[in-house]
Amino acid sequence: MADQRQSNLPLTISVHRRPKVLLLGNGMNRVYGGASWTGLLEKINRTEFTTEQVKGMPFPMQAVLLSRDQVDVSLQDLQRELTQCQVHPWLAGQLKRLLALPFDCILTPNFTYEVECALVPDFLDHPQRYLRHTAAVPRAEKGFMLHTYYELPMERGKVPLFHIHGEARVPNTVILGHYYYGNLLFCCDEYLTHRAPEQRYPIWQGREEFPALSWLDYFILGDVYSLGFGFDTSEMDLWWLLCRKKRELAPHGDLWFFEPDRKSAETKHALLEAYHARCVSLGVAEPTGADYRDFYERAVEELSRRLGENTKRE
Repeated sequence: MADQRQSNLPLTISVHRRPKVLLLGNGMNRVYGGASWTGLLEKINRTEFTTEQVKGMPFPMQAVLLSRDQVDVSLQDLQRELTQCQVHPWLAGQLKRLLALPFDCILTPNFTYEVECALVPDFLDHPQRYLRHTAAVPRAEKGFMLHTYYELPMERGKVPLFHIHGEARVPNTVILGHYYYGNLLFCCDEYLTHRAPEQRYPIWQGREEFPALSWLDYFILGDVYSLGFGFDTSEMDLWWLLCRKKRELAPHGDLWFFEPDRKSAETKHALLEAYHARCVSLGVAEPTGADYRDFYERAVEELSRRLGENTKRE
């Protein structure tokens, strides 16, 4: 990733309004055969084991075992493939509808670029044009991407998109193995614990806004809407952050978790609710044949309604 030394317009958060944050996982991509976790594991597999044999392990440890703890090398080998982007028309349409909503920030754990390509079809021809970093760092990061983002052009203005688990163009940033999850969690704790005293939560008195130096600021303080992200219990960084969000003393938002009603997910939903997240099924049971199109279409409609009502109140 080339250094980004241009001056960026600072990201800010208003003291009068909670940021609206979209946490967008891989679920919508999967509707039309997008990259899956199992498919990725099969590509990095250097062992005699099958993905079926290791599925009882936490996701990060599956990657470690099957790659023989060479996750970084495996991703280097797959870089060209993972940076190809073909967005199905249905997905492009849903993403455009979703991203037209008044979100202040987009967070995605995906390594790939469907969101960017849905908005800017030739994005991968010149990604550096959109690459930015917050005032917390002098240039775009080559490791954990707490402060580096893409500035996406929307009709309402430019919106930051953070690849919170790294991106395929820069394999060193990808959070895939257990070791990398642990290091990312350490970085999150360091940032939230040791942020400069004059910038710590709670928000300054008498100020209209304060700088957003990381995607962590948006996650902790904002109203977060999670769609297409399974919140598997192995995602230890986001579970820790959800607990940290619950414990925040400054005014902060909630997290809404959108997923069809699944009997097998009852305990996960109970855990989410223990952390004050709100589970939204839209009255949809788990689809047969893994066809989630109807659910995602309903979810986009519901988000449009909710964010529209919030905008009117503000």
